[in-house]
Amino acid sequence: PGDIRSLLVWIKKNLLKERPELFIQGDSVRPGILVLVNDADWELLGELDYQLQDQDSVLFISTLHGG
Repeated sequence: PGDIRSLLVWIKKNLLKERPELFIQGDSVRPGILVLVNDADWELLGELDYQLQDQDSVLFISTLHGG
């Protein structure tokens, strides 16, 4: 485990194959992407600095849509 910042780096390197800019902006997620850690908003937990624990559940929900 590390912090959410290191998780985002890992996701970018290992999972995002096309257009990472739709998920990552700078060293964080794009505005409009809700991040939940164990069903709690990451803003309440320290955002990028939250230290992940074994068995943590991290969920990314896009609130963006086309129109």
